[in-house]
Parts: sequence; C-alpha cells; structure tokens
Amino acid sequence: MDIQRKFVSSEELFSVIQELLDHQKQASFTVTGMSMWPFICHGRDSVILDSCDRKSLKTGDIILFQTPFGNYMLHRITKITPEGFETTGDGNCFRDGIFPYSCVKAKVVKIIRKGKTIDCSSPFWKIIFRIWMILFPVRKWILKSLRMISRAIHRK
Repeated sequence: MDIQRKFVSSEELFSVIQELLDHQKQASFTVTGMSMWPFICHGRDSVILDSCDRKSLKTGDIILFQTPFGNYMLHRITKITPEGFETTGDGNCFRDGIFPYSCVKAKVVKIIRKGKTIDCSSPFWKIIFRIWMILFPVRKWILKSLRMISRAIHRK
C-alpha cells in the first residue's frame, strides 16, 4: 500500500484532517501531548482517524474533538448522554466534562506504535481499554508507578 504523507504546521493540521475526512479518506498524525499516555505516547505514536457519526460513538472510543473554546483534544469517551459525551485522557485523573456531539471531528480507528498497528476495534484492545476505564478510581497510583518504571528503564 502506498502511503502519502503531508507534513504541515500545527495551525494547518486540523483543516487538512477535516479536508481528508470530508473526502471519505482517513487521516493520520503523530500525537503530541501526554494526556493519553500510556496507550498513546507523545512524539512516538500516530493515530489513524476516520469520520464518524453520533450514532456510531460508544463509551471507550477515542475521538478527536474541538472544544467550544476552539482547542482540539484526542481523548476517550467515558460517558454518553442525550446531550453529549464526556471524555477523559488515559493519562489524566480527571474528567473533561460534557461536550455537545457537534464537537466531534473524527474517531481513532488505529494507533501506530513503533511501526506496529493497534486496531482499536479488536476484542483484545477493547478489553484492555475497558479495564483501564474501570481502574479510573485508582489510576493516580497506577500512573505514578508506571512513570517510575518508565524512568528507571530509560535511565539504563
């Protein structure tokens, strides 16, 4: 498969993504920020986005959305209500609040990590993501432990 890549500034990124999605194409970009760590890592991992509609969204999906303040976020849906959806970054110990469905731009269908593809719809990864969501009340301590382990490994 021939993959076309286009490198753009962060100012252009989301308009290019929207243009690709509007033409029924998938979009991909390398993630910045640590709010989705440990499942998506800053500067290392990329995501593949696909367009989606409100009816296809489920708890556990990772979505790209634009907040009413204009900033873009890539977080996991933790709750769906008739008014909108709630999200949480996998690396965060707080909820983002409820956003209207009109904020949704795309859904993450795959994560690319070190050249390997993680299919977000595979049963294995759905179970892993579900367990991570259930562990939210103790996430603070799990993340602290994972960061300590990560630092120790990278010091060697």
